[in-house]
Amino acid sequence: MSQRFLAWISSAVAGAMLVFGICGVEHATAAAEATAPLQIAFVGDSMADGLWGALFRRLGKDKCLAERVKLIRKAKNGTGLTRLDQYNWIDEIAALSEDPGVDLFVGSFGINDRQPIVERDKTRTDFGGPAFDARYKAVVADVLRHAIAKGGSILVVGLPVMLDDDANSDAIAKNKLFAAGVAEVGSPRAAFVPPWTSQAAPDEYKPFLPNAKNAMVQVRASDGVHFTTAGYDMVMDAIYPSILASLKQRGRDLESECPRQVGAR
Repeated sequence: MSQRFLAWISSAVAGAMLVFGICGVEHATAAAEATAPLQIAFVGDSMADGLWGALFRRLGKDKCLAERVKLIRKAKNGTGLTRLDQYNWIDEIAALSEDPGVDLFVGSFGINDRQPIVERDKTRTDFGGPAFDARYKAVVADVLRHAIAKGGSILVVGLPVMLDDDANSDAIAKNKLFAAGVAEVGSPRAAFVPPWTSQAAPDEYKPFLPNAKNAMVQVRASDGVHFTTAGYDMVMDAIYPSILASLKQRGRDLESECPRQVGAR
């Protein structure tokens, strides 16, 4: 063989190796991105913290999911969307959105918001009435916009039926404002998740319900607002499909990645 032909063969082999090397790196990078842990941040009040606990327990029973989901516990008891002068969830979520890799926010707000809205400068909007509703919806929309500003997604979970009539009426009103805020933002990455219910509408407050083994268990806390551990697990069962759908919208189908165990209890 001539030296020119040998040089051509050598060059062709080197080029092929370079192409395969680049493709290999690209495939490896894509595979790594496909299996990189999804970061889910729970934000809001004590109800959100209870939901964090329910998903934490679910992941603890499923190794496949646990390897693919990282939970971020950011809910803070006693907070809400009215006392912007004390704990401002708009600012907190904006800061969390700056962290790389936050894929999904799961938020629960409202149980502490039967009070005037107090701004950073201490100006107030009295509780109840059209002015309160308009401002509260605007705060919800600001929360949503900051959650999705850097590419994240957010689910706002509706408030369940409450024992006290006034608290229940307020929960119904707040759910309408959450849904209205989502509609105003108009992004597929911001969604309202309807509240957990114990029966077909109209729902009824039931402190005890049958579990998967048909044994009656306490599902609501004695305060008439929160849930027990068993109750939060039931709520997570109800909202978990919305979490999966939001993540699938982002290109991660956990049902395909963990086909045998996804959502196992």
